[in-house]
Amino acid sequence: MIITRNPETVARPGGLYSHSVEVPPNARWLYLAGQVGIRLDGTMPETFEEQDEQMWQNTLLILEDAGFGVGDIVKINVYSTDPSGRSFHGKHRARYLNDDHIPASTWVVISELANPKILIEMEVIAAKTS
Repeated sequence: MIITRNPETVARPGGLYSHSVEVPPNARWLYLAGQVGIRLDGTMPETFEEQDEQMWQNTLLILEDAGFGVGDIVKINVYSTDPSGRSFHGKHRARYLNDDHIPASTWVVISELANPKILIEMEVIAAKTS
């Protein structure tokens, strides 16, 4: 069983994340490459909110393909070119994550991603127990 931890000896998380996640021995691990808001047909939405939504959809499809779900996410790293995008990302995050399992997370604001049209990218690490 994957256990999230937020010790009372440190400040509570400032958002929808946990300070740490414990994975038991012999779990299956899945590392997702950074996902962006590119649709199946290769097009990319122009707005941050639409890219963020598509990025989540892509992530969920990749997890599902490997037999994983959002409850198996251990760590999320988000790279954004827009600090104000946290409001959109937070809304989607709250919709897709299970309230009983909030993974560890990092949000980083950067000047540019690999393609200047990409506004946000998310890496996910997941672990699944038998």
